[in-house]
Amino acid sequence: MTGQANFLQSLGWAVLNSLWQLALLWVVYQVITGLVRGIRSSTKSALASALLIGGFGWFLCTFFATYYDTRADQVILSASFMDAEGNHQLNEWLRQTLPVASVLYLVLLVIPFFHFIRNYRYVQVIRSYGLTRINVEWRLFVNRVASQMNIRKKVQIWISEFVSSPVTVGFLKPVILVPLAAVNHLTTQQLEAVLLHELSHIKRLDYFVNLVINFIQVILYFNPFVKAFVRIVEREREKSCDEMVLQFQYDSHEYATALLTLEKANHQGQALAIAAAGKKNDLLQRVELIMGVHKRSLISFSKLAGLMAGVLCVIALNALLLFSRPGNGSRAMEFTHLSSHFNTNEKESAKAAAVVEETEHPGQIVNKLRPDVAATSNALAAYTK
Repeated sequence: MTGQANFLQSLGWAVLNSLWQLALLWVVYQVITGLVRGIRSSTKSALASALLIGGFGWFLCTFFATYYDTRADQVILSASFMDAEGNHQLNEWLRQTLPVASVLYLVLLVIPFFHFIRNYRYVQVIRSYGLTRINVEWRLFVNRVASQMNIRKKVQIWISEFVSSPVTVGFLKPVILVPLAAVNHLTTQQLEAVLLHELSHIKRLDYFVNLVINFIQVILYFNPFVKAFVRIVEREREKSCDEMVLQFQYDSHEYATALLTLEKANHQGQALAIAAAGKKNDLLQRVELIMGVHKRSLISFSKLAGLMAGVLCVIALNALLLFSRPGNGSRAMEFTHLSSHFNTNEKESAKAAAVVEETEHPGQIVNKLRPDVAATSNALAAYTK
């Protein structure tokens, strides 16, 4: 029972700390991207992915560091901001609340974990069933462009009856799945641009990164800053692949038209598959960038509000948690000893000040000193007179 209590206590502590940890990393991302001008979409995507993975590692380190403490079931808080009575009440509340919160967290974890497993199984199904060979010219095109992009893995391309937009699945053995409607309704140049977009995902290892960040989103499903990071990664990686297509000198208008055509037919959402159409909410901004429509940068009040919310979250939670973590009983003795040391010094200083003040009137010092010292002082006073 003690091991289970320690596990739940440590998990609750790690979950609580992950809120300010991811908020701090999100603020770091916003500051970096705000100060550095002209930063590429590929760099933004890599930075957001690295910070998200680093935040998840921070969450794990917090959990294991707390779990392997000698007495993680006791929460010792610093007396820096509260008095002893307030600390005791807060410690008792955390000790009782964190295990309950951990149990609730584990129960609700079943829902996102079930969706993750279902999406993963769906991806495995669409890469194995309902496949038809595509024309040899497209297979040769994929092999040639993959060689030009230094993609060493063998990339397969199939027509799939289960997808409504071209998607890429697989990491070790990547497969591009193309719906028959895309082959029939897109021109040769448009389909080449779309396939190049999918090859860019393979070049960037986006399927593997997408798998990792979706797993992190499952574990930290309660954290709004994790969702914010995932949205950034998804948006910036699509922009990066669009930039790669334009570098191959494909017509921007034809490519934008192809994306809009695919979006009209895209009625399925594969969370783990990488689709060329991307997210519907970001498609308009992507089309504007492809067409070279650059809007004047204005102050985004929603972004500013989100940044301030992240800063306030970091400050508020750190005011409670920065100097507070589950630990052994020795820390409590250290804080008590430190507090008593300062109190002793204050008392001695006050006593010394009283003695100095009373030396101006030696006759009044009798009530403050020992009897023998008082007698000596009175004799000295009488002699001086």
